[in-house]
Amino acid sequence: MKKICLIIPNVFPVPAVKGGACEQLVTDFINENEKYKKLDITVISPFDEEAEQRSKIYNYTKFKYIQVNEEENKVRDLFYSEQDKDFIFYKNEIKKSVDLQEFDHIIIEGGNAEGYRDLLQDCDKEKCILHIHGNLEGNKEIEEIYGYFITVSNFVAEELAQNGIISRDRIYTIYNGINIEKFEKKISKKEKEELREKYNIKNDDIVILFCGRTVKTKGVKELLLAVEQMKNLDKSKLLIVGNSNFAKEVKTEYDQELFDISKRIPNKVQFTGFINNDILYKIHNISDIAVVPTIGEEAFGLVVVEAMSSGLPLITTISGGIPEIVGTDDNGILLKKDEDFVSNLCKALDYLIDNKEVREKLSIAEKKRAKEFDLDHYYNRFIEFFTKLDRL
Repeated sequence: MKKICLIIPNVFPVPAVKGGACEQLVTDFINENEKYKKLDITVISPFDEEAEQRSKIYNYTKFKYIQVNEEENKVRDLFYSEQDKDFIFYKNEIKKSVDLQEFDHIIIEGGNAEGYRDLLQDCDKEKCILHIHGNLEGNKEIEEIYGYFITVSNFVAEELAQNGIISRDRIYTIYNGINIEKFEKKISKKEKEELREKYNIKNDDIVILFCGRTVKTKGVKELLLAVEQMKNLDKSKLLIVGNSNFAKEVKTEYDQELFDISKRIPNKVQFTGFINNDILYKIHNISDIAVVPTIGEEAFGLVVVEAMSSGLPLITTISGGIPEIVGTDDNGILLKKDEDFVSNLCKALDYLIDNKEVREKLSIAEKKRAKEFDLDHYYNRFIEFFTKLDRL
């Protein structure tokens, strides 16, 4: 049985009790391994008491927890500086307590890619793998640290190759996967009524759902501006699920700007804050349309797959790897991120609200498409990847 070491960034723990897309992916991966039993996995993770308790259910994954001195409300995007004292401490603790030589493959799950150089310097480069969960900022020297690279979309792979950062033959694309069955789950009529009451949703409201971090690149402001202009505003409700820093509540200037815009359309916007991924399907159950209005270049977009799995008619953007997920126009409305984006987003929302039959058609097609991104596919693509490496 192949021995794999997964090193998590020094932020949130695995199992993913505090959220985080990377951490949830790793959690889903080790859950699949409990079913298939093909790998002997060790996860190196920041310590968390709840995560440590949950880790005890695993038979085929061992956990090494590292205590980190993280500031409670520090914004995650700041963590990846090579001079970050928390990261240096985390890395040094790994070096002192884990013998990386014993593993067949060591996978760095994102984070400070170049910062792990000294940790990995005594390991065979060919067994060191960087799993790039976003858009990597780095230089050609990164190939001195890692033998192979996993990207979450062909978009990211091509960007890295074209920019001369990584040789194309060293890059493998493995699309992210989610627990499809979780997002297919239905809740009772009573629970729907209770949730709608909790979030001040009227019986006849069409619920528009945004789920993600409330940061500029996610396009939340543009969505609010589009909703404000809708002709169907009176029959709609916008749910904004999430905050700027995952499970750790942080209120930024951008958050305040979003709140200020929402006050211009009173009783039409509800901010829920962070909702754990384990119960997010319940929010999907009371929603009618999902919007992923990314204005940056999204490496993949798990929320896109989650919405499609729930059968929520989708409006999103031509951004990074998102078109690879959506596939064709039958599976969602794709908008350009140009000067007319807010106007076109407004029109797309009104169009779906006015056309129930279009929403139903999209729902059926999206559910079918989403199955290509289930956890079975995700896990088995990793097994295929390891098999390819054995043949090289």
